[in-house]
Amino acid sequence: MLHLQGPQMLQMLEKSLRKSLPESLKEMTDDFDHYTNTYHIYSKDPKDPKNCHELLGSSEVINWKQHLQIQSSQSSLDEVIQNLAATKLVKVKRTQCILYMMPETAKKLVPSLLEAKNLSPKSVKPKAINQEMFKLSSLDVTHAALVNKFWHFGGNDWSQRFIERCIRTFPTFCLLGPEGTPVSWSLMDQTGEIRMGCTMPEYRAQGLISHLLYSQVQAMEKLGFLTYNHTDRANKIIQKMSDTLQHVPMPCDWNQWNCEPL
Repeated sequence: MLHLQGPQMLQMLEKSLRKSLPESLKEMTDDFDHYTNTYHIYSKDPKDPKNCHELLGSSEVINWKQHLQIQSSQSSLDEVIQNLAATKLVKVKRTQCILYMMPETAKKLVPSLLEAKNLSPKSVKPKAINQEMFKLSSLDVTHAALVNKFWHFGGNDWSQRFIERCIRTFPTFCLLGPEGTPVSWSLMDQTGEIRMGCTMPEYRAQGLISHLLYSQVQAMEKLGFLTYNHTDRANKIIQKMSDTLQHVPMPCDWNQWNCEPL
């Protein structure tokens, strides 16, 4: 074992260790950016609130002094997070959505669900669109403001920066309209989930998002990605589209807790 002597050697060690930190931790420096300050939690024993409380309550695990969000497929964590929020003097808002898995991914991970629901192991191809008018393409970072304007969870400077990073880092898909600008789009976030899908109001009810999502799933499957997404329980249009494409609803929820220090 090498004993470090003097502040210079300690600074060299700190610099070396920081290079080994995941990029996600290096980016969590803005106390108000809950898009970047995101934690994804899965507990092997979510029915043991004591252990979960001790772990999530540790400042070495979660920085409760920041604006942050927690995502999990386990609804049973709600009691622990709500209790911790009260202890840490944090305001918390919970969002519960329907979690879908695309058939190709369900076949790999949970084939029993396909069998139980008598679903095909492949997404159903939607109705054709006018491919002379709409061209499949990808988003550019200059399109972030447009995505941010229509994203349900967006509409602010932090969300726009988050969208810009997603466009730069992960595969994106869009349909360009007659003017050569995006009229329908879908992104991927840091969890690998398909997110932020939208069609411009004047181009809706033409099957564009179904066509785009089908194309995205096929392309991502070829790249080796697992494909899944979530949707609000009140969004009946997307639920109907998911049923038509035979996306598989999961028996668990998609949960998000937005936390703000008081």
